[in-house]
Amino acid sequence: MVESLGRLALFADLTPDALTELGAVAREATYPEGEWVLREGEENSSLHVVLAGEAGLVVAGVERLTFHHGMYFGEISALLGDPVAASVFARTELRCAVVDRDQLFPFLLANPSVTLRLLQAEARRLADTNTWLA
Repeated sequence: MVESLGRLALFADLTPDALTELGAVAREATYPEGEWVLREGEENSSLHVVLAGEAGLVVAGVERLTFHHGMYFGEISALLGDPVAASVFARTELRCAVVDRDQLFPFLLANPSVTLRLLQAEARRLADTNTWLA
């Protein structure tokens, strides 16, 4: 899994030691096609990074986005400790690296480049959301 994570843009500039640390705290999860990974209103405490397959983001009953290799979801609820604001399902068989909240915080603090990329992605997603609502 470490090698797979190192090829993703989110983690591209991590040192080998930081990648090893990430691999040690991440667990692999597989979801069959059609399974709900996250449901709106439920608790989530993990960042999910797509390693293989596709997931769909559903907001107010409408599929708005497809997550594919290298993309991630669940970070907002994991960071804030709030219930999930949108649902995510496996569009195809889905394999993810999952980092739980208690491991995510120390990792992000120790690796500011990853934190910056997450922040940039959130800004893009906020802009997209504003477009959906317009």
